[in-house]
Amino acid sequence: MSRLGTVSVAAVVASLAWAGLSAAPSFAQTTSDVVTQLYDEAYFLKAADQAVTTADPDTVVQLYQSAIIYAPGDPVPYEKLAEYFVGNKQPELAQRYFNLALDVQPAYAPALQGLALLDLAAGNREGARANHEILVRSCGAGCPETAQVEKALNSASKP
Repeated sequence: MSRLGTVSVAAVVASLAWAGLSAAPSFAQTTSDVVTQLYDEAYFLKAADQAVTTADPDTVVQLYQSAIIYAPGDPVPYEKLAEYFVGNKQPELAQRYFNLALDVQPAYAPALQGLALLDLAAGNREGARANHEILVRSCGAGCPETAQVEKALNSASKP
């Protein structure tokens, strides 16, 4: 190799080495960092809540399920999806997701309320009373969910 070739190769190697040392990887932002910053449980819950009025049902369900994937240990996305199914007159799916919320947090008041109201709507007064009792023990008599179920039980018993 000629002297010029040796100098050129040395210059390229030196410049590459210098460029590698001067690059600060701690300040570089990767695509996966951006995704982590943009998408989380709150993002999907908000998107699903907004999509309820504007999007097709499959999109809404997918957004709530994405929130569940991001936070499987939080009962809120399960309960929100259950409420969506209640509104869409799909009580079996609503019941399934209320129960999943209770699997995550056994005394989760909104899920207990949802199950009690579903029981009442299906004519299962005893099931509604049982969930009301659990609400009273876990949440208290002054809890809004307990009061709502109690109100529904009282109005359902009037002829």
